[in-house]
Amino acid sequence: MQPVVVINDVLRDAADYAEHRGVDCQLMVDEGCRNTSLLGDRGLIQRALDNVLQNALDHTPPGKKVHVALRCDQRQLLVDIRDEGPGVPEDVLPHLFEPFYRADKSRGGKGWGLGLAIAKDIVAIHDGRIEAFNTEPHGLVVVLRFPLFTAG
Repeated sequence: MQPVVVINDVLRDAADYAEHRGVDCQLMVDEGCRNTSLLGDRGLIQRALDNVLQNALDHTPPGKKVHVALRCDQRQLLVDIRDEGPGVPEDVLPHLFEPFYRADKSRGGKGWGLGLAIAKDIVAIHDGRIEAFNTEPHGLVVVLRFPLFTAG
């Protein structure tokens, strides 16, 4: 499967919600990633990306952006999803991918706290990794790393 096609499908599926939230999504694809292939279940990978994107949209204030970047590094495809929200306290970062953990209780967020946990499990069964960190001046970045299939 081509990751560029999958992420475009995820962005298209989220377009109405992003518009409703008043948030713009921007995609950047490194030239070297345009013709890469991933091995795995397209539907599951799409769900993982969608879960992370929905989380970013939920925490980005109206008028701000969610940045999605595809890049390749050492036989890996990296998908960075960065919001322009407030970020999370440093002590919360290690718990973001735990089932039912909700870092946004004080912000009145919705959901059950399963989206990022499901994304983590999907990435793991594809021999990948997922991590999150705060970025300057504000916001949260979630990076999904998948091994690349290379012919030859």
